[in-house]
Amino acid sequence: MSPTTVKRALQLTLSTLLSFTAALDPRADLGYAIYEGTSLSNGVNQFLGMRYAAPPLGQNRFRLPSPPSNETGIVQAKEHGSICYGVEKLAFSSVPLPLSEDCLFIDVYAPAQANTTDKAGLPVMLWLQGGAFVQLFNPNYNGTGLVEASQDNVVVVSFNYRVGPYGFLASEELQAENNLNLGLHDQRAAMRWVQQHIRQFGGDPNQVTLFGTSIGGGSVLLQTLAYGGDPPLEAAVSWKAGIAASVYMPPVREVPDLQFQYDQLLNATNCTNLACLRSLDSASFQAANIGRPSPGESAVPLFPYGPVIDGSLLTDTPLQMLRAGKFNHTRPLILGSSHTEGTIFVPQANTTADIASFLQLQFPDLTDRDIQKANDLYATTPSTLPGVTTPESPLYYQLAEMYGDAAFACPTLEFAAGLSEAGVPIHLFRDQILDAVEVAAGYIVPHTWEVQAVWGPEFATSYVALTGADSYDEGEANHAMVSVVQDYWMGFVRSLGDPNALKSWGAPAWLPYGNGMRLKLKTNATMMESVLAVEFQKCDFWTGVSRRTYI
Repeated sequence: MSPTTVKRALQLTLSTLLSFTAALDPRADLGYAIYEGTSLSNGVNQFLGMRYAAPPLGQNRFRLPSPPSNETGIVQAKEHGSICYGVEKLAFSSVPLPLSEDCLFIDVYAPAQANTTDKAGLPVMLWLQGGAFVQLFNPNYNGTGLVEASQDNVVVVSFNYRVGPYGFLASEELQAENNLNLGLHDQRAAMRWVQQHIRQFGGDPNQVTLFGTSIGGGSVLLQTLAYGGDPPLEAAVSWKAGIAASVYMPPVREVPDLQFQYDQLLNATNCTNLACLRSLDSASFQAANIGRPSPGESAVPLFPYGPVIDGSLLTDTPLQMLRAGKFNHTRPLILGSSHTEGTIFVPQANTTADIASFLQLQFPDLTDRDIQKANDLYATTPSTLPGVTTPESPLYYQLAEMYGDAAFACPTLEFAAGLSEAGVPIHLFRDQILDAVEVAAGYIVPHTWEVQAVWGPEFATSYVALTGADSYDEGEANHAMVSVVQDYWMGFVRSLGDPNALKSWGAPAWLPYGNGMRLKLKTNATMMESVLAVEFQKCDFWTGVSRRTYI
């Protein structure tokens, strides 16, 4: 763990505790349990580790989430619940907390002055974590900073959901039970919990904005696609707007394509059927939960688990559902990407064979002809960039741009265009906030770099922040961007769709996406700009091969 990460972790711990309580600790009666949280000295009521679903243990492993059981007495909600197990050797978290299969917990940060009896409650920000569906980071984000930034005018909620095989295992057996895409169903269970209980914390269930980064941002879009935008009554959840930053859009494949993962788990656990997998204790199952190569491969892809086409929640790949108009048409969205999304993910590349090896590991159905076309299209990518002091291989930035476009920037741009054409209010941004340390290391503006500007640097731990990459801190080069970003976000949340409603003095008006316009976020240079023609050209290529990338 780097010194910067340690500092962030300590800041988060301190901000969580805030030294002592300022009043009697608050309680919330949710019907199934009475939770006692913590009244912090900054006027925020904090409730941690509340159950929003029953423990997914034993026979509930690999099943849809079910409501939490009744609890007697006063239940303490003063510490985070355990984090959901990630995929071994792929998962990490910069804040040490217990890991467990019993992990479906939710946290609420609310102004102490919020009225819990008035129907006119506060807007709610519901955070969808990132982690590529192989890991989680929930305690890295402390909602007290956003409550403060809103001047006590929002309620912030975060939660865990199942990842890896616990949340995204696919097989014919699970399909027969209708137990697919469990991590996405966990997200919907948390949304349903907010609908039922957020008034007890002063929130308004009719003013919920989803927000997330990385696969959290991708989840905002997947939930926009859910059930083709028209869920059956028993599956319906209510949210009014969404913010999807640094969007990662995962491949969404057919169940038979991923049966091998289930079969490999059977083999690794000496099981022969689903009942046996459910009978294993958590430690035994987790010991077998490692990333494994696809058939015919020797290496493991970056993110081996993800959603599948299940015929109900997801009826096709994301871009195919978008093209078919199978999405919610009423919810305004902010969408955005970092300037160099791929730099933290790709290896060094000296030859086009290195490029082909990496891309075909992530997208096995890409043909050699596809790779050749991509190399031709990206041939002018520079081998180094201004300010970089770390030696990079000749084709590193070419590969980084390719993968960054394929999995992050181009799906975001395609969704912005498709949703906007359908009449959905869309605001698009590109994060170009430069940190000298990140630039020198060659990452430039890495994936999810905006997260500390959104939450506030002392309230979020960024796993991409290198030692000394603290330019969002007070007195540092990018500190002014924290209020700029937070004011756009807060305006959007509190108005349910207008990022200009509370924008910072001097900040430009953020125009809707329209004819390829987006907001460039950059210190002392935030402005509207047009998406470049070459970006559209490259994205047209990735859209054209999306049937082979399953995006």
